[in-house]
Amino acid sequence: VTTVQDMTDKPLSIDSSLIHTIEAGLETYRNIAGRPLLNSASLERVEALDLAKQYEAHVVITGAGESGMPENAEQRIANATKMVDIALDKGIAISDIQVDLLVFPISVDSSFGQHYLDAVREIRTKYGPDIHITGGMSNVSFGIPCRSLVNDVFVDLAVDAGADGGIIDPVTRNIDEILNMDRSTKPYGLAKDMLLGQDRNCKNFLRAFRQGELA
Repeated sequence: VTTVQDMTDKPLSIDSSLIHTIEAGLETYRNIAGRPLLNSASLERVEALDLAKQYEAHVVITGAGESGMPENAEQRIANATKMVDIALDKGIAISDIQVDLLVFPISVDSSFGQHYLDAVREIRTKYGPDIHITGGMSNVSFGIPCRSLVNDVFVDLAVDAGADGGIIDPVTRNIDEILNMDRSTKPYGLAKDMLLGQDRNCKNFLRAFRQGELA
């Protein structure tokens, strides 16, 4: 933390699987570039919210459960709702909360993209415009060809659903270009259908890739 904060004018995200490591990072952080982001709190470690409150940090709240990852949109919504409500009860401002509803690869299950998007819509409806909704967007395309296309379309769909943030590569991706994509093209349509679970086992998308139709 000491090294990195001296090399950037951006606030840091303090991330670790160990709560004591996160606390050490927050203690070391000097707030020169702005308040830090605690990544992350979940039902598996609710006590991370106390650190966020103590150090006045923004906080990522995930849709993970007490003993594992969610299997559908409903579990994401239920888990995230519990955590957000606990955070609000502790006095954490809703605008300081980033909800990560967990993006999983559609190469594993064709419905994973839709699960995330449905959860985004519900959390946005439930908590309104001030809460932030994020996710590791490129996770969705793991194991799929033309990942840049798939990632860009997924970001577009996520923003439409209510997401206002995401973990993306700012060097190779341009958010303005993504949000102004030509949605009438065949590649966009094929990627969209696949991401919405309407292309079972990604067959149509993979066929188009093999036939050179996604370039």
